[in-house]
Amino acid sequence: MKAKKPSDKFTIAFLVLWLMMLACSSLLPAAATDIPDPTGSIVYSSDESGNFEIYHMNIRSLETVRLTDNSSFDTFPFYLPPARFGFAADRSGKYQVYTMDMDGANQKAWKKGDRRILFTPSVSPDGKKMAYVVQNNDENSNLYLADLDGNQEEQLTDIRGMEWDPSWSPDGTRIVFSSDVGGDFEINVIDLESSQITKLTDNAFYDGRPRWSPDGDQILFESDQDGDWELYTMDIDGGNVRAITENATGDWLANWSPDGHWIVYVSNHDGDDEIYIIGVDGKDQWKLTNNTAQDQYPAWVP
Repeated sequence: MKAKKPSDKFTIAFLVLWLMMLACSSLLPAAATDIPDPTGSIVYSSDESGNFEIYHMNIRSLETVRLTDNSSFDTFPFYLPPARFGFAADRSGKYQVYTMDMDGANQKAWKKGDRRILFTPSVSPDGKKMAYVVQNNDENSNLYLADLDGNQEEQLTDIRGMEWDPSWSPDGTRIVFSSDVGGDFEINVIDLESSQITKLTDNAFYDGRPRWSPDGDQILFESDQDGDWELYTMDIDGGNVRAITENATGDWLANWSPDGHWIVYVSNHDGDDEIYIIGVDGKDQWKLTNNTAQDQYPAWVP
């Protein structure tokens, strides 16, 4: 007895189901350029629940998990190797750094005290130290180092002005940061052995939030030098400045992917802050979040 041949309707239904399953395996398209497709995940803060909490997103499926749930302001998340997250929160009345497991469990203060710690701390390439900013008053903040357990604190700078956003060089010998010493925010780098500070940008515009590239050759930063906020890269000596984004809206709060081929950042293209990724060549821009909330401070997780 011959087996029945599947009907055309069955065949079409099977093909549709197969294509749907294939599409759902990755909601992001393949990169149009020669760079590798993005991998890993993104940790970020959002006020989707009514106040800012920490969220973790799979970059391929866009599946998102909320990690914190309280009445405080939880923001500035970062990856803390080998398998934890750090973030800043005002749970004590002043911003302090907290750590937690990657599923949101075991939340605890990293370094207890009454000082206000600002912006995203930066973990050293060897995973042994953390660079961070302590605000002394409304007109002064300085860079500090400490072991990952919060001990052996060392003050790196003692300058009258505001210093923000430290980022380590991949070889662990220097830290790039922004400072308003001189009147406006510029990008500076400090040599950890000699304590010598070198200014990399010097203009009448805001240049801030520098991030050292994983290969050590470039520095990513945000600037309003063209009239609105855009993302730029430059060589580590301050030369060869190149725009990554160019549009009439604000692009800021950027971080590198671990392989250095992609940049995750925040833009208000649609009227509120959403998270995007873009190739380092300025191509392949993809939107990761799409809601009416403010999604901010993304950091790439390996």
